[in-house]
Amino acid sequence: MTGETVVRLIVLLLAALATGGLMVNWIGLARAMERLSSASAYIEFHQATNRTFDPYMPIVVLGALFGGVALAAMAPGVHSASGRLAILGVLCYAAGLAISLSTNVPINELVASWSLRNPPENWTTVRTRWIRWHVARTLLSVPGLACYILSSLLAGR
Repeated sequence: MTGETVVRLIVLLLAALATGGLMVNWIGLARAMERLSSASAYIEFHQATNRTFDPYMPIVVLGALFGGVALAAMAPGVHSASGRLAILGVLCYAAGLAISLSTNVPINELVASWSLRNPPENWTTVRTRWIRWHVARTLLSVPGLACYILSSLLAGR
């Protein structure tokens, strides 16, 4: 197994973990979060999930993003199919990261500061906004992962 093959496998693993984490959060946690009718239940749930996801997601998302740069650098050229797909994948993960940093992370920090005993009146609006942008960043990661897979498959051709 060549060094390039090992790098490709690591990049694909990081991208799969990033996209998988986002999908689990959307399909499982965000949908459960959406069904909570109590502000205190929502706050407790959101705060708990943030404590478990926050240490993990930046590592795999940044790994996926920078891994895509490595895929592009290993491609026969940026104008090759493999190079273009890697760059497109990087753009997908970069857009998802931009959404995270501009919307979801600030909302996570806001919710982390909320009290269970004194929830804000607009908690449902904040929840809806977080879920909407989470779905957007998740939907960007799926084609990002697909681009990385295709780039890796085409790299040897």
